[in-house]
Amino acid sequence: MEKRRRFLFIILLSLLLSYSIAWSDIQLPEPSKEFYVYDAANLIDNEVENYIIKTNEVLYEKTDAQVVVATIENLNDLDIKEYANLLFEKWSIGSSEFDNGVLILIAPNEKKIWIEIGYGLEGALPDGKVGRIIDKNISPYFKEENYSEGVLQGFNSILDSIEEEYSIDLGRGNISENFSHDYNEKNRSFNIFDKFKKILVAIGIIIFLFIDFRFFNGWLTYSILGSIRFGGGSNNDHDNKGGGGSSGGGGAGRGW
Repeated sequence: MEKRRRFLFIILLSLLLSYSIAWSDIQLPEPSKEFYVYDAANLIDNEVENYIIKTNEVLYEKTDAQVVVATIENLNDLDIKEYANLLFEKWSIGSSEFDNGVLILIAPNEKKIWIEIGYGLEGALPDGKVGRIIDKNISPYFKEENYSEGVLQGFNSILDSIEEEYSIDLGRGNISENFSHDYNEKNRSFNIFDKFKKILVAIGIIIFLFIDFRFFNGWLTYSILGSIRFGGGSNNDHDNKGGGGSSGGGGAGRGW
């Protein structure tokens, strides 16, 4: 019995150490002063950027939801989904109560985009729907290197779903008649493969927790929770900031 406990301890400790080493060198950017647009790759026109910021201010006032657009120069050899998830958590996008944030992450050098969705908006923006938004409203413009238009169309399409979810009208036409539109998509579908992956991850977490609390009184779990702190909600010096929301792990991404 004692040998088995030691063996399990070594396995779980190895997993913990490998996790810590893997993420210790990641340098994630701080949000911009305006928070809602971080354009390190310099892809977005000023007019579109201002529209995104002003629309978000109305959205946050009405719903506590936030739709942040970020462009980065490179992914530093990370998978874009992992990068988006970490950045989402660091910036604490959306409300801490409703977890209703969205992050549109664009890496032009790798020609990849990922849209990360908070738990509270996964019903309004399931993975399949997010993928269709990318395919129909973003990628065609990105392929032509018209990044501002692709960002604008994707941003507006996401807002359409959020308006429908909360039964609100953000008055985007009052913010900018040139940049608002009347796109409305009713069909909602789920990506079965992504759901299956989430189930496997959930099973793995349950097994890990069972072993840890059964044999080690939760020591490894508490160690992980204590070490995984990426600074969410620490941007108090900014005019706007995240509301403390967390990512749901859902979303979709593409290359172009």
